[in-house]
Amino acid sequence: MGYFKRAGHIISLAAIFFIQSCSGDVDLGGFFYTEERSNERFDNSMDWNQVHPEKNIIVNSDNYTFLVAGDSHCGPTANLDYFIEKSHEPEISFSLIAGDVTTGLKNDYDTVMKHLTGFAPVPYFVAVGNHDLFFHGWISFTENFGSSVYTFTVTSLSGKDLFICVDTGTGTLGPKQMQWLKETIKNTRSNYRNCIIFTHVNFFREHRVQSTTILVEEVYALLDLFADHSVDIMIMGHDHSNAVENFGNTLYITLDALEDDFDDASYLSISNQKGTLSYKFIGVN
Repeated sequence: MGYFKRAGHIISLAAIFFIQSCSGDVDLGGFFYTEERSNERFDNSMDWNQVHPEKNIIVNSDNYTFLVAGDSHCGPTANLDYFIEKSHEPEISFSLIAGDVTTGLKNDYDTVMKHLTGFAPVPYFVAVGNHDLFFHGWISFTENFGSSVYTFTVTSLSGKDLFICVDTGTGTLGPKQMQWLKETIKNTRSNYRNCIIFTHVNFFREHRVQSTTILVEEVYALLDLFADHSVDIMIMGHDHSNAVENFGNTLYITLDALEDDFDDASYLSISNQKGTLSYKFIGVN
């Protein structure tokens, strides 16, 4: 038994070494998570939120549309630029990016930030992904985006809606963020017409890397929380393959990747017509 256990460890280490040697975009630290890392990012985000008020987007219409993309993994930025260009269409009020906008390298953050200036004056909001945290990427993420856990609101002529960004960058919300999310939904959800949550790691599809799989206990707790408090849509990325699931009254949408060399690259368009939400996937080019 000891022999097989040691052999398993050797094979696992060899596989990780092989992956590392084949790609400069892989960071060994990204394969593991600790609860403390999630709690630390949450504390950093709450500190930032205290001095940066929640944003409220005003829409001078009964209806509005927003765009969502994830997993651009820049490096290359052609598809990201296309997504940014589409955000300037007259009916678009803002855009969401559901994580993995970079490889975590500082020079990739610098490149991406130059391109994200193209959103102006259209607001955009970013969730942190596991790749964004590679190579100590949390430092660059906070320098550029501030917080990975936050809320914002959209006020149209027909109603007010709540949006919540959740940090699943290392595969767990952690106890502090879970408690915050529960309190936020329980205490404020009833004040809004719709509630939409977005994050990076998806709930339902099979993952091959433990560091980026949501803990089963957390998934069960979140499914119950969202069902009990009428969360309308949960938007996720990570698996590079679109999927739509219903659980209770909540729609769970997983995105395709926006990455340049991804054959099925697409983004999501969500329309709010006087409180009724509809969606469609739109291919890039």
